[in-house]
Amino acid sequence: MTRLLPALPLVLLSCGSRLLPQSTDSADADGPFAGEAEDTSLDCPRDQCDGACVDLRTDPNNCGGCGRTCVVPNAGAACEDSFCVLDICEEGWGDCDGALANGCEQASTCVTGGACTTSCGSTGSAVCTDICAPTCVTPVESCNAIDDNCDGACDEGALAGCRRNIYRSYGALGHVYGTDSGEAAGLGQSVENGDYFFVYSEETAGLAPLYRCDKGGGRRFLTLSASCELGVAPELVLGWVATSERCGAVPLYRLFSSAASNHFYTTSAAERDSVVAAHGYVSEGVAAWVWAGR
Repeated sequence: MTRLLPALPLVLLSCGSRLLPQSTDSADADGPFAGEAEDTSLDCPRDQCDGACVDLRTDPNNCGGCGRTCVVPNAGAACEDSFCVLDICEEGWGDCDGALANGCEQASTCVTGGACTTSCGSTGSAVCTDICAPTCVTPVESCNAIDDNCDGACDEGALAGCRRNIYRSYGALGHVYGTDSGEAAGLGQSVENGDYFFVYSEETAGLAPLYRCDKGGGRRFLTLSASCELGVAPELVLGWVATSERCGAVPLYRLFSSAASNHFYTTSAAERDSVVAAHGYVSEGVAAWVWAGR
C-alpha cells in the first residue's frame, strides 16, 4: 500500500560528514554551514552542499541540512519542507500504525484470490488491496448445509435438487412418511401434507441418513439407525438430516403408542403435546432435525 504521511521531524541516518548545526546563528537558513565558503561560481537558487546545488526543503539526501539523509524502514523516503516523510511502502509491506519511526512495519501474507475464512466460517476469496485490512469475499451459496455467504441462512435460493419434500399420510397403517405422495394411494392412505418437511436429497457432510423401516404389518417408522433398531435392513433412505440444531433446521418430534404399536412424527410442539394428552402417545424426544422449506 502506498501512503503519503504528514511531514514529521525525523531523521534516521546521517550519511554526510556534517549535521545541521544546532544553533540558528551558525548558518544562514538558506545558505551553507558557518565557516564554509560559498562557491560563488555556482548559480544556486537555493543551497550548496559539498559544491553541489541542492534544495534542503525537498532533497531526501540533504533534508533540512547537508548530508542529512532520510531513511524509512521497508519504504521509500521523501523530504517535504525540510522534514523526512514516508513515500512508498515496499512490495508486501504496509504502514498500519502511521508511525514514521518504524516505517512500513506490517508484513503481508495475504494472497489475492487465495482461500480465506469468512466471518461465518465458510471459505472465501482474499482481497489484498489494503495490506492493513485485507478482506475475505464470501462465496455464493451451494448445497452443503452451510451458510456460505454469511447472511444467516443456509442453501437459500431454491438450489435445484438440494432438498426434497417428505409427505405425511394417514390411514389404516397409521401415519406414513415418504418421498412420493403418489405412494400413499397405493398404501390406501390419504395425504395430509405433500410437503410436510424437507430433507437433503444427497449425502452431505455433517448430515445423517434418515431411514424408513417396516416393522411388520405395513406399519413404518423413522430412525437414524441403519439397522432399524431391530437388526434388519431399512426399507429406504428418506434423505439426509441434521442430528442437532443447525442451518435453520427444526426438530422432528417422535412419539410412540404401545397400544396402537404405532409411531407418530411431527414438527409442531403443540401437536406433539396434544397427541400425548389426547391419544396416550409417549414422547420419545427429537428423532432428527429437518427443514420447513427447500
